[in-house]
Amino acid sequence: MCYAGRHMAAARHAHVIVGPDGGYRMRVAGVTALERVLWALGREGVLTAVVAAEPFPLRGDLPILVAWVPDGTPAAEDVEMVRGDVVAGIVVRDRKSRRAAEVALLAGLGKSFQGVTDALINHHFSRPITDLLSSTPITPNQVTIVSICVGLAASWLLLRGDATSLAIGGVALQIQSILDSCDGELARLRFQYSKLGQWLDNIGDDLVDNAFIACAGVAAGGAWTWIGVTAAVVRVMVAIAVFIEVYQTTGTGDVYQFRLWFDRDKKTMDDVFDARSPRTWLRGVGRRDTFAFGWMLLCIAGLPAGVVVWGAAMAVMTAIYMSIHTVKRVRGRLS
Repeated sequence: MCYAGRHMAAARHAHVIVGPDGGYRMRVAGVTALERVLWALGREGVLTAVVAAEPFPLRGDLPILVAWVPDGTPAAEDVEMVRGDVVAGIVVRDRKSRRAAEVALLAGLGKSFQGVTDALINHHFSRPITDLLSSTPITPNQVTIVSICVGLAASWLLLRGDATSLAIGGVALQIQSILDSCDGELARLRFQYSKLGQWLDNIGDDLVDNAFIACAGVAAGGAWTWIGVTAAVVRVMVAIAVFIEVYQTTGTGDVYQFRLWFDRDKKTMDDVFDARSPRTWLRGVGRRDTFAFGWMLLCIAGLPAGVVVWGAAMAVMTAIYMSIHTVKRVRGRLS
């Protein structure tokens, strides 16, 4: 017998059994234990699952075909047997075990290539929020929309120009950055991925970041206004170029699939952000969790010009990189 989570890439079919406590029907972070097991099986390449238990309505977007049979029905020969009430290695049978499984799931939500600020600070706030949202009807896309509104409100606060508004605006941007983690965490926790969510999340982040740079320039006044606005415009142009290439090559808005010419051999984001590479630490300055936190500190210190300098430096570097990348691509050196 094997349990959910064991590698089953070679198996095409599975026989799912459950315990006597009905834990397979219990919702664990908004999704029943059985549905979590079926999602895991579908991701591992299993095509069909026979569930030996009393049936109940399942989500229609499961990536696997399900057939119900009476409890106790023996499995067909050479078919993998899987427990349908085991989540994160925990047998779900009551509220205590369900909560233990939820805690384990939340602990595993972090991306392996997440930024330093996300790893050390933001997750301490985002995970409890995601935990609360997981049992509500609120969707990841709705969280994204709220986060965008918070970010735009943060940008608007900078336009007031006084020290209090600058500080509140900086804190609001950091809150937006935390909410920006929540939508992805909620999507991974409840298996609610969508192409719309990809586009909404990435375009929303660019909108907020560039509005914040431009508004910081206005708050700083003088030549900083034009520097901030120009930096924002340049970043928008680079973002459009990235979106176009990603869409042309993948048909999605997943910017994690974009690779500059010197990263073409990198298959995953873990390869791109290899902790052993000095380039990774340089890139860290341009990672969203890092600069959002840094911009908050600059705004609290009453230094909107610092936000503009940081934003302008990123705009110049990305524009140079993208220009070289585009030239190489036009010349046919990139596939």
